[in-house]
Amino acid sequence: MATAIICEFNPFHNGHKYLTDAAHKNGDDTVCIMSGNVVQRGEFAVYDKFTRARTALQNGADLIIELPCVYSLMSARGFAKYSVQIAEATGIVDSLTFGCECGDIETLKKTGGEIKNKKDDIALEMKKGLSYAAARRNIIGGDVLDYPNNTLATEYIMNTSLPCNAVKRIGKGHDSDDAKYSSSAIRSTLKNDEICTLKKCERAVLAKLRSMTSEDFLNIEDVSEGLENRITACVRTAQSLDELYDGIKTKRYTHSRIRRIILRSYLSITKEYSFDAPYIRIIGFNENGRKLLSRMKEKATLPIISKYSDISKLDENGKKLFELECHCTDLYNLGYANIRPCGTEQTSRIVII
Repeated sequence: MATAIICEFNPFHNGHKYLTDAAHKNGDDTVCIMSGNVVQRGEFAVYDKFTRARTALQNGADLIIELPCVYSLMSARGFAKYSVQIAEATGIVDSLTFGCECGDIETLKKTGGEIKNKKDDIALEMKKGLSYAAARRNIIGGDVLDYPNNTLATEYIMNTSLPCNAVKRIGKGHDSDDAKYSSSAIRSTLKNDEICTLKKCERAVLAKLRSMTSEDFLNIEDVSEGLENRITACVRTAQSLDELYDGIKTKRYTHSRIRRIILRSYLSITKEYSFDAPYIRIIGFNENGRKLLSRMKEKATLPIISKYSDISKLDENGKKLFELECHCTDLYNLGYANIRPCGTEQTSRIVII
């Protein structure tokens, strides 16, 4: 049996180890669908995907599959939809396992059902000028959706027919000062010259944004209802990324949404890339993962990418998405104190433990 864990591991910590251990205790091998070099909070991953994959494999993960940058920079709904889509396309995943604050799968299923049943009420609430998250919270009520991992959990449940396992998160929680179980706490302790950050590319980002028109911003996912004009105006005066985020933010547009839009704009991730996942890309595996990969080659419903030459066999969308991934990695490589060259996406090797 194999279970999928949708993750970022940015960076890997004891809570992630607890999650993979819980899956193994259930007798499952772990197939991790992991964000690549950009993460959902609208930032560069502190360590590149191959480095993070190696750490995960050394601590209980069996097989690492990449969640392409297009999908890892989406809201919770898109992030969950395409992650699940890739997990199911492997043909070998029997369930989903996720960590969350609630830990009660029946409560999460009920919440997901309420979201589906009350989508029209949520849409009406949004017309009052609220963000989707705020409108959803007002309509659904309770405190389940006050926690980010619960929110993702409900999205996973709504997007799959696979059995789901909820593992209650341990430690102080998301964005806390818990250096054992919080990625944000760990990131705050990392030496700036050893990690990748978007801040190191600040002038490059602002330069790219200043070259864009309102029509260009309108072609970025999540930009609508005149937001393109607000972004264009703020870009002309902002002297830093933080100033830009603060200038654009309103009650309707959250900081996280704005950060994702800005990073998509910098990376040239336009709406034309919003198609279904065209391939399954392998990042790393251990001995258990090798066996999983062997089964996957027989059962997968999407092409499997395990070496650069496999790209030539993809359809138009597959080649287009991989070219975008290469472009994004070239710009990601500027986020290190010691800038990395272009082309590392094409030359990197799968991590084998």
